[in-house]
Amino acid sequence: MMLEEILKHADQMQATDIHFCPEANSYKVLFRIAGKLNLFIQQTSANLINRLKMMADLDLSESRRTQEGQFQSKINNKQYFIRVSIVATQRGEKVALRLLQQQKTRTLNTLNLPADLAEIINKALILDSGLFLVCGATGAGKTTTLYACLDALNNGEKAIFTIEDPVEYEVEDYFQCEPQLAINITPCKLLKSFMRQDPDIILIGELRDAETAQLAIAAALTGHLVFATLHSNSAIDAIHRMQSWQVDFFALSSVISLVLHQKMHFREAKAEPIFCGIKPSWDTDSRPSSYQDLTQNQTFWHFYH
Repeated sequence: MMLEEILKHADQMQATDIHFCPEANSYKVLFRIAGKLNLFIQQTSANLINRLKMMADLDLSESRRTQEGQFQSKINNKQYFIRVSIVATQRGEKVALRLLQQQKTRTLNTLNLPADLAEIINKALILDSGLFLVCGATGAGKTTTLYACLDALNNGEKAIFTIEDPVEYEVEDYFQCEPQLAINITPCKLLKSFMRQDPDIILIGELRDAETAQLAIAAALTGHLVFATLHSNSAIDAIHRMQSWQVDFFALSSVISLVLHQKMHFREAKAEPIFCGIKPSWDTDSRPSSYQDLTQNQTFWHFYH
């Protein structure tokens, strides 16, 4: 089966991911639909892997190292951005595609937010500075939520910068940047450069290490509104992650404004995000004194479900 046919079927079946799994002399193709992997076709030509490498501008001669890339494709009259990941296994190269339909950014009132949490988010968005974290698993919709927040703030009076790898939603009014590790343009270097660009709002696609987290907090401390995503299993786990990175506690407790956690629930094959969140309950006179206070003493947080 041709690659174009596989992509068309994936769109029709509302697949979010496609897996090309190596077997003895061919590949089998799996679709992730409603959060579960389903076998689509048992046999397909291994030549498809080279086709995908060409489309993602990857090295056709390399079959031992991990490779990552992306490409855009029009499928059934819909524009898709497709991420490509290739890893070498004992049986051959395993390929995973993430299908991201290019569409207009969502607004907050379309995200299925609980009323009390929506109110808290709107209050967090009117702050001049602070750190707003959205955490959850891969594919939970964290970037969609953050772009909905940016959309609420995009009134033409603020300079909005983003660091994403890759950029998922192209918005004309934002200054969107992708790290280029091949030429040593890292997220940290981009973030440092942003600070000299007079930004109002900064979005960091993912906090992946201690240095980026420290710089994000430093940006929030110096009067900027900073949004970022983090992989964690709960809102409190995001605080545990900061502790494991040895992020300065007093700096974090000074800037954290809201931690939102979301996961994706599928009902009759329709994706519905489920949200919860925590908001600091302390003030300058009752500030927590350690990470232990934040992770073990619930009185320091307001909880929203």
